[in-house]
Amino acid sequence: MLFDTYEQKSLLFNMNFKESEGAYAAYRGDLVLELGEIGDALGHRKPPTATIKNTIVLAEKDRIKLYVGSLDELALLPKVLDYYRADFAPDVRIILFVVNIGKPLVIEIDGLSIAAIGMQEGLIWNELIDIAALDKGDFKGQSATEKIVTVYQALTDYKPKGDKVPFDEALKRTVELKRAGRGPV
Repeated sequence: MLFDTYEQKSLLFNMNFKESEGAYAAYRGDLVLELGEIGDALGHRKPPTATIKNTIVLAEKDRIKLYVGSLDELALLPKVLDYYRADFAPDVRIILFVVNIGKPLVIEIDGLSIAAIGMQEGLIWNELIDIAALDKGDFKGQSATEKIVTVYQALTDYKPKGDKVPFDEALKRTVELKRAGRGPV
């Protein structure tokens, strides 16, 4: 399974779940974009220096069909492609929630069309089901993998909003924003 391979390469971080069902495999958690240094003589690594947070990934027969996550900075997008592009299906749907963009964009890079949505706080899953025009009742009785398949299927007609721009132009449109943090309430 694809996500087992990622686990062996230490690419899974803060995992919520990793499971497969039939031809599908699903993962929720962070994915590593830059491995941490070797921290000791036994080869244990320090935490990664860059991750894509709160990812929701669906693979069918080891090809990624849906790739959703949150980036602190748009400049990290090439690292996403460096690590995961080889596993993208030709018809992959990529939606990224990016902290440092102000307006939605459709980024064209290396033959991919990536929906980029500005978001400083919030829950990726909730935002994704809003985009898919689903509500919690649509997932009643479903396994974690089935829920992601339901979202993937609901996104079939999704048309991302925003200007279509190449990656270099998208970088010029970034803003000075940081992820909103919340402490104890």
